[in-house]
Amino acid sequence: MSLVKQQGILSPDTRYERDSDVIMTAAIIGWAWSRLTNADVNKRHARIDFEVQDAQKLPTKELREQTENVALHISTIEKLNQLLHATGLKPEQKVELGTTPIWTTGGRITGGSGDKSPADAYRYNPPMPEGYAAKLFELATHPATAGQLGYQGRGAYTGFIDGRTDGQTGLMSTFQHTVPFDDAYGRRWHPPEAPPDKTWGMILTTDMQDHADPDEKKQGLKQWGMHFEGPTPQRNRDICAYTHGMIQAIYDVHVHQLANDTSPNKKTPYNPGTPYEIAVGKQTTKLASCFPCSIFMEATGHAASSTHLGRGESWSPLYPPANPTTTQHKAWQACNAQWQAYCKSILDAGLQCLKKAPAQVNADWTASVAALDLYLNGPRGVNKTPATAAQAYANLILDAVTVHDSEVKRVNRTLK
Repeated sequence: MSLVKQQGILSPDTRYERDSDVIMTAAIIGWAWSRLTNADVNKRHARIDFEVQDAQKLPTKELREQTENVALHISTIEKLNQLLHATGLKPEQKVELGTTPIWTTGGRITGGSGDKSPADAYRYNPPMPEGYAAKLFELATHPATAGQLGYQGRGAYTGFIDGRTDGQTGLMSTFQHTVPFDDAYGRRWHPPEAPPDKTWGMILTTDMQDHADPDEKKQGLKQWGMHFEGPTPQRNRDICAYTHGMIQAIYDVHVHQLANDTSPNKKTPYNPGTPYEIAVGKQTTKLASCFPCSIFMEATGHAASSTHLGRGESWSPLYPPANPTTTQHKAWQACNAQWQAYCKSILDAGLQCLKKAPAQVNADWTASVAALDLYLNGPRGVNKTPATAAQAYANLILDAVTVHDSEVKRVNRTLK
């Protein structure tokens, strides 16, 4: 079993909260650096979007929270750019800060339009689906049927394919499962003790999975349509994970591309479709992908139309068998390998930036920067075993997002 229980993600002597801050900060810096220095001049922009609602329609408390959120994003992007410029990037090479499109019922996130200019009409507003895809879209967004089709709570995005040559696949909702601990899947981290009320990584508490909380007037995840895959997670034994609709949609696109490429009746040209996420339910209005989704999308050739630095709580890919035989599992494995390689490239780049500009790092977080360097590059670092290095890098990001928080807060705490 490749489960490590210790205080820090990176070391028994570090604090996991700061480790997760540094890991995700390095990944975000590396993502920005890789885009801003891309060999393709058309891709040399990096943009973070956040949600802003009409201030005149917000109650006092929510207006204050939004004002604080705006200030936090401005401060964080300034810190990111200061660090990038301290490592040698030119003043015009900078992360842009924007806002997500105004939400409407059925607003979509597009997989593949993120390399377009933010001014391009099709980046944020793709054409409406047609044919059978239009029927699926209607099912997902119509109030009479939407609640029957999967998770409808906070962060509810439904995966969806449009434009495929030979028809579409059904709707794909976020679902919960547990992380496999077989050696083939690499080392995973767990704190010495899970919280008393839930399995590590779980969104909400154990009681809130199936039951409403009358005191808080909240519904449990099952009431919101969450699907739970596999046996009931066990506290201090398992890690809960969540695979989002967009990731399932991307797998589906690659499954059909692979099936077509290996078919004796190969169709040329063949369009495996474009992956989307549809914002569904009453609690989801942000038309941007979480950062973990965005880097998976980038790695597999489907750059996100919009990226936010909110929460990617216990984000996870799907895990094929160690030796896949089906077209589906081979496609999962191929996508995961691309994502793992991209995780390695951005964490390496981000760590180098942090090391080049140590004055930009808050003092209390320097121990975790050093621990990340030692973990990756030390005498026993994962780079000494290149065959598994990419997987180890990706698993660090997965471990970091089991410590639930917004990525914007992680970066803001880490950097001066």
